[in-house]
Amino acid sequence: MVVVVIWWYWYKFTMDSEAQPFLLAELAEEQQQAATAVLRLGKDEMNFAEFPITLLTDRVPAGQKIIEYQDQIYEERSGRTITRSLTVKPAEGTGLPTAVDDDVILALIQLTKATNGFSSRTLAFSRLDLIRMLGWPDSGASYRRLTTSLTRWLGVTLVYENAWWDKRQQAWTTKGFHIIDNFELNDSRAGSGQDDTFPSTITWNQTVFESFESGYLKSIDYDLYMNLKHPTAKRMYRFLSKRMYHKPDWTFDLHDLAFEHVGLSRSYSSNAGKIKEKLQPAIDELEALGFLRAIRKEERYTKDGKTWKIRLVRHIKADAAPSALPDAAPSAAPAPLVGELAARGVHEETALELTRDYAAEVIGLRLEVFDWLTAKNDPQINRNPAGYLISSIRKQYPIPKGFVSSADRQRKHDAKSQKARQADDERLRKLNRAAREREERRKIDAYWNAMNPQAQAAFDLTAQAEADPETRQLLEGSMRKFGIKAIRDRAILKQLRDQGELPHVEIT
Repeated sequence: MVVVVIWWYWYKFTMDSEAQPFLLAELAEEQQQAATAVLRLGKDEMNFAEFPITLLTDRVPAGQKIIEYQDQIYEERSGRTITRSLTVKPAEGTGLPTAVDDDVILALIQLTKATNGFSSRTLAFSRLDLIRMLGWPDSGASYRRLTTSLTRWLGVTLVYENAWWDKRQQAWTTKGFHIIDNFELNDSRAGSGQDDTFPSTITWNQTVFESFESGYLKSIDYDLYMNLKHPTAKRMYRFLSKRMYHKPDWTFDLHDLAFEHVGLSRSYSSNAGKIKEKLQPAIDELEALGFLRAIRKEERYTKDGKTWKIRLVRHIKADAAPSALPDAAPSAAPAPLVGELAARGVHEETALELTRDYAAEVIGLRLEVFDWLTAKNDPQINRNPAGYLISSIRKQYPIPKGFVSSADRQRKHDAKSQKARQADDERLRKLNRAAREREERRKIDAYWNAMNPQAQAAFDLTAQAEADPETRQLLEGSMRKFGIKAIRDRAILKQLRDQGELPHVEIT
């Protein structure tokens, strides 16, 4: 981008005017080829692909204030089922984000990749370029819609509960944030057909940008995405292209797919036939474009007791599509993991393929299991260690009995350390309380002994008269002697605190 700008100014002021049209045509052709490559080899943030972040339509149902999604997944590392949820909350007066707003975020991701390779939180762009990326007409309405969308995203809060995968922590986390922190739009000549005089900018939220930086991105055929007509098809394409990195044939709970990952209206929840009807146009589109393989209806939908299942299979030709190619971004092939695999005998090309197709947390866990089995001289890996490691990743072998991951060991260590700290804190509190009580006793006794008998008698009468009714009950019957001393001690303690002789703490 910088080279093109420098070249342009050099050309503008030095080249012969007769040569300019030819050179401009060449430059335009090169830029068009580069733009086509960007579209074919696009990127998508994988958390945004897992759960929808917008409504499926451009009309918000009457009375709807938030969007909520929730599912449950089995976490292999911890051996437990966790509940994940996403809540989307708009700012007052801006409304919930819609399908068009989803397209705007995805287009901004493509521009960030093309402009700075995810190296800067702030993206400088031309509004005209963004509108072209979205396939919108160069008109005032498009510029106004873009402003509306960015204003909306500035106020929308996303709250992920156990649902935001933090690649650096290698864990599902709970986080709340806005997708963009600020934006600036320049050039009032909306619809003029000219690029902006000064660039417009957006600044990604730190959480989102850290996910970009860590490489939690998947390849996407952006051109294919923009050619999809139905928002339902776009949502399914983003979700399925993420899931189908691991395997091409998936069977989902129909309700879970439709409501939690595609975003259909829950008003259809009691009508499986209606859910199928609403999904069918999207499935037809994805089949027509060669992403999904066409299968018979009886293969597509099956019933397990009272639960409907839906089967979706990626078309075999799609394996060569850009969405399956290695990431072009520097963070796409995690060098440390490639090196770790290679150090255990895996060929570098295979290691690159594995880091492309499987999440880093999956590979990391399998490396730990492999090293644990190696240390035990386990016979199942002796014959072909590298082959076992590759298969364990691809086939997701069961975790062997007795294995404890480093994450689990760290959690146990942290829990033990916390328990020890709490015990130390409790011991310290008890020691401090005992010391304070001894000091209070010493000063109470000194205060009382400093008075003559007449003053002591008067003090007791005043203290008993000022005591609350419940405390005065201690003066009755066999408790009288104890009651007199208790009321006296409390009255003296109050006097000492009021005089600054003792610190003010709750009297019990």
